[in-house]
Amino acid sequence: MSDTNGQITSDQLFKEALEKKKQSKLITKVDVLDLEELKDLQRRKRSEYEGYLKRNRLDMGQWIRYAQFEVDQHDLKRARSIFERALLVDNSHVPLWIRYIDTELKNKYINHARNLLNLAINTLPRVDKFWYKYLLVEESLGNTDIVRSLYIKWISLEPLPNAWNSFIDFEIRQNNFDGVRETFLRYVLVHPSSDTWFRWIDFELTYGDVPKIRKVYSTAIDTLVSYSDSSSDFINESIKILIAFANWESTQEEYERAKALFQLGSQKWPENTEIRDATIKFEKTFGDSATLDNNIILRRKTKYEAELNLNPKNYDNWWIYLDLLEAYYSTEYLTKLESAVTDNTPDDKVKSLEWERYIYLWIRCLTHLELKSSDISNCRRLYNKLIKEIIPHKLFSFSEVWILYANFEIRQDEITSARKILGMALGMCPDEKIFQRYIDIEIKLREFDRVRKIYEKYVLFSPDHIKPWTDYAQLESNLGDEERARGIFKIALSDSIKCLSEASKILLFKSFITFETDSENYGGARNVYESLLEFTNYATQVWIDFAYFEASAPTEAQLEQINRQDSSTEDGDSEDEFEFEPSKENFDRARAVFERGIEHFKNIGDTQSRINMLESLQVFENSYGDVTTQKSALGRLPEPKRSKKFKDGIEIEYIDYIFPDDVSAEPKPNISKILDLAKSWEVEQRG
Repeated sequence: MSDTNGQITSDQLFKEALEKKKQSKLITKVDVLDLEELKDLQRRKRSEYEGYLKRNRLDMGQWIRYAQFEVDQHDLKRARSIFERALLVDNSHVPLWIRYIDTELKNKYINHARNLLNLAINTLPRVDKFWYKYLLVEESLGNTDIVRSLYIKWISLEPLPNAWNSFIDFEIRQNNFDGVRETFLRYVLVHPSSDTWFRWIDFELTYGDVPKIRKVYSTAIDTLVSYSDSSSDFINESIKILIAFANWESTQEEYERAKALFQLGSQKWPENTEIRDATIKFEKTFGDSATLDNNIILRRKTKYEAELNLNPKNYDNWWIYLDLLEAYYSTEYLTKLESAVTDNTPDDKVKSLEWERYIYLWIRCLTHLELKSSDISNCRRLYNKLIKEIIPHKLFSFSEVWILYANFEIRQDEITSARKILGMALGMCPDEKIFQRYIDIEIKLREFDRVRKIYEKYVLFSPDHIKPWTDYAQLESNLGDEERARGIFKIALSDSIKCLSEASKILLFKSFITFETDSENYGGARNVYESLLEFTNYATQVWIDFAYFEASAPTEAQLEQINRQDSSTEDGDSEDEFEFEPSKENFDRARAVFERGIEHFKNIGDTQSRINMLESLQVFENSYGDVTTQKSALGRLPEPKRSKKFKDGIEIEYIDYIFPDDVSAEPKPNISKILDLAKSWEVEQRG
């Protein structure tokens, strides 16, 4: 009975007290033999009950037991006295009332019971048990008028729905349908819920006719809608009734009435999914395709709006939603389009996919304002807002936006504004696309001095890219200033420009060669090739390209002939055009380059590169040489020879190449001298 520390807990005390309370006293069975013993027993029991009630008069259970004792003694007068005394002590104890009433009923004192029931419902009018008992008694006695009056009195207190439902069931049992309708009229005012209305509708469906059913539905909707502005519960109740009403009308083949009801619901509650689903179901069954399509479109619109309310920065949903509005709700389109871009800036502090999707929404909005709405002032305002307030240019920017803004101003003949926009872009967030667009605009305007200044900033911004250098040089070439173009190439290829990669510089060399070739400055092209050879450490492919260049470059005599032909053509003396054809001198120059390359690789001992050069020479001779040169080139190809050598004690087999040029170049041995030495050696051996 105690915890681990030897202390008695409160739980243990309560448990012991409860166990003692449950222990019932042993009742001694007393046998009564005569009247005196009975009276003595009655006197003793009454004395015990009275003594106990003097000590604890609020024990209603003891009062009930005392009264039951007198009932068992067939002394109903004493029992009534005890019940009355108990009611004076506590008249709110429902079991006491029920025991008193049941006692009168069992003893068939109906009027006494009726008086008690009447007193009970007046004393405790909110206790449904008294009402039900009273009604049961009177209905079992066939007192229909009394029962009806009791029900009328009860519902005047506006009890819970079970009382109303009980009254309605009673009137139905009595076939008093007018009384049922009168009761329902009061019922729906006290409890205007859809359950009440549906119960009335079910009654009319069973016992009424079509006009009565329609009238109940109409009254239900009018009543509930009058409450619907103050509570969402009444809105839901109204929607249930309206859908049921429309479905019932469709069962009566009143399709226009049903459609009108659904339209009423859609106008009153356009965002409600239940009405929308019920409307679509109705249209699928009874409507035409156009109406069905409209309802489906409305359903999609509502769905997108609900999703955007939950996540207004879902730009994919915005795009689909705007497509829908543009196609079917043009009056709402522009307002929603502007709100989509002005109110939903991404939270990301870095350039992300979310930002790109957001900017595409801006582009859509700006394009629509300019090209479809022709709202130029609003479009310019939004461009300024996007540039100055939305895009965080210090963190990242979007070149497309600057270019679109500049193009917009150009279309409005605001060239100065376009220049300011692009200049601002180059100052805040320079980008290759912006440079190129600015250059294109100035070229079209033939402002070449401005173009040169932009190119100067371009190469300073991106000196490690080949494009600004080549484009700048190409511009000067197109303007006829070859010296400027040549100077640009030389600056880009100078040692001072160290940010260009080796591959970029090789491409720049090739562009320089192309420029010199197009300018007919073949000597300059040769010098560039020499520089390229030195830059690439005399790469094989550069030698080959140099050789083919020499094969295609006109000689001095051919250049003079070309110039004479051009001058005569300009004077109108000749209409024939001179066609350049490579001559033997061109091929000899090409062979000389091949020979230089072969000799270079021979001197440095690069066998593989030397072989590649010889193979390229053979290909060249097969295309441009004769039989002699082709045979000579073929005879210079090396022959592979397998050899062995020891390395770290291991024998290694390798392939060595024997070049015919090296063999023919070695001095031939003096045979006579060898014979003299042999004879001298023989004499020495004999002597």
